[in-house]
Amino acid sequence: MSQMGFLLDQKYCIGCQTCQAACRARHGLTPGVYPRQATSSQIQAKGPYISLACNHCNKPACVDVCPTGAVQKREEDGLVVHDPEVCIGCYSCESACPYGAPQRNDQNDRMVKCDMCAARLDAGEDPACVAACPVKVLTVGTIEELEQQGGVAEGEGFTVEATEPNIRFIPIA
Repeated sequence: MSQMGFLLDQKYCIGCQTCQAACRARHGLTPGVYPRQATSSQIQAKGPYISLACNHCNKPACVDVCPTGAVQKREEDGLVVHDPEVCIGCYSCESACPYGAPQRNDQNDRMVKCDMCAARLDAGEDPACVAACPVKVLTVGTIEELEQQGGVAEGEGFTVEATEPNIRFIPIA
């Protein structure tokens, strides 16, 4: 298995939140529900900024607590995906995730979470958030590729939890 993950270059992120808006639009969600959450330059005048979604952890707490199997980790690429048809809206995954990645979808009373746009990746396309980034500081690849690009596990404003998240950061210094 090649574990996929996100890479964020916080040094050059401008806090525009375009990634967040693209993710919300891709999922067809109402304002206030954001599977990807990014800090805003309109609220925080100076960076570093951060953009986070599901970290597709090696040990995803959300998968362990889901009573129906609606949340699964794909064998082929390590993506943690969610099936809204199987979800019963118990919100156990929301409580278990140390990063707050699963969000309540107020349109169907089920959870919604980043699946790294699995269908887009399967078709050879970038996730919506990556494609929308105007300065191209958010990318996706295997963890090995991201680390070869200089990605490290700890980012400014991000702590590695026991779930072993698969996001990497280009150091600011």
